[in-house]
Amino acid sequence: MCNARGLTRRELIELGALAGLAGLAPATLAGGEPETRPAARPRNIVFMVADGMSIAVPALADVFSRQVRATGTHWYGLLATAGVMHGLFETYSLNSLVTDSAAASSAWGSGRRVFNGAVNMLPNGTALTPLAPLVRESGRRVGLVTTTTITHATPAGFAAAVKTRDDQPTIATQYLGLVDVLLGGGREYFEADQRPDRRDLRGEFAAAGYACVATRAELLGVGSAPRLLGTFGTGHLPYTLDHRNTPELTERVPTLAEMTRAALATLSADDAGFLLQVEGGRVDHAAHNNDIAAQLWDQLAFDDALGVVLEFARARGDTLVVVTSDHGNSNPGLNGMGGDYGGSNKCFARVAGATQSFDRLTGQLGRLAKEHAGDEAVGTLLRQATGLELEPAEVALLREAGGGRLPPVLGRQHANLVGVLGEVLSNHYGIGWTGVSHTSDPVLLTALGPGADRFAGLHPLTDAFEALTDLFGIRHRNPAMSAAAAGDFAAQAPAERQPHWV
Repeated sequence: MCNARGLTRRELIELGALAGLAGLAPATLAGGEPETRPAARPRNIVFMVADGMSIAVPALADVFSRQVRATGTHWYGLLATAGVMHGLFETYSLNSLVTDSAAASSAWGSGRRVFNGAVNMLPNGTALTPLAPLVRESGRRVGLVTTTTITHATPAGFAAAVKTRDDQPTIATQYLGLVDVLLGGGREYFEADQRPDRRDLRGEFAAAGYACVATRAELLGVGSAPRLLGTFGTGHLPYTLDHRNTPELTERVPTLAEMTRAALATLSADDAGFLLQVEGGRVDHAAHNNDIAAQLWDQLAFDDALGVVLEFARARGDTLVVVTSDHGNSNPGLNGMGGDYGGSNKCFARVAGATQSFDRLTGQLGRLAKEHAGDEAVGTLLRQATGLELEPAEVALLREAGGGRLPPVLGRQHANLVGVLGEVLSNHYGIGWTGVSHTSDPVLLTALGPGADRFAGLHPLTDAFEALTDLFGIRHRNPAMSAAAAGDFAAQAPAERQPHWV
């Protein structure tokens, strides 16, 4: 069983040694650094993150896209495109072989590893300088687009520095005047009546020249605003699966592709150049829920946004596009089903029948449990939500689980309602899961455009900072903390520094 207090000092030192070896890996695998690099530098860089995307997901998404849309995905197409660079990021943090999103994005954003849960902050309290202020000082513009709260860990890693990722009100204040385009969820962190300091941050953004929008219609009609703040939900934006099946959400909330198009239009209104991060954040949340239908629909929404970016980049020739993830999550995979695995295709095709996310489904299961509903009502709900006709024993098991009475399980990761739901539906979808948390696997890395060669091969996450700053002609290196020093710090109060991050 894992030690809940985290890694020991010795383990952290050993992890630091591993980090040193990993730093040698790209040159080793690629046959050493090239003697010269292409002279062309990008005017613009778009860094795209399918958060929590395990390495099997792009292949599953491509098959799923062909089933539900009769066409493949942009990302999978890039894997077979000549001239596109491919590689991997390895993903551990300063204190764990399994990273959270805050530590991963901080590695990209500052070039330094930090503890899970921190945003560009070393364990000793040293604040690191992230990409956004450096890019702004170079005369360029900065944008962040996401389907999570705009103050969530991944966008924050490019622009903020706080002790804990949970301090989203402070992250919101750090964006003011620094990030030119902010589009996503998280309205609660900008409105006075919901902020702990009662600041009308939305009003402050408006006074600083930001066009502030809150609906899809307002975004599509915003015109040529020099700066843009769009918060389209109090918290995270809805899963694409729920968005496309709920007319009110379809009308009110823009898609990731629509937000990306608006960001590109605003940031490219002058010739200064820009850095834009685009995150499909709910890919990660669906993986935590073992919800393959929600994950694949959000992966397709991310791919649609990639299509917008590729259209922009190919029309100009001066834009570097990097597409990747920050870590794996729960590692979904299609299992061999039936004799000679002949049932796998049929099982996977059933995923298209889902009509709502597990977020909605589990809430309704809980409601039925409070009403003491029987198996017939639960079976009807499950049929409507998943498109599946479950076996009576499965319906009864999920009715019990919805009321908090979980069945015996061998793996503690699945000892929860979404874990049980994912396991039951795996009998019908064919999709298996390793758990409900992040994994240590390397993640896929694809790049095209000027400077793309910097991303070929195997890289630590921290290499992204060096590549992006170098390509923009920025000279800055943040201080680092050794594994030994981090181990000394962790030993002081390890239990306080090992929360469960997503």
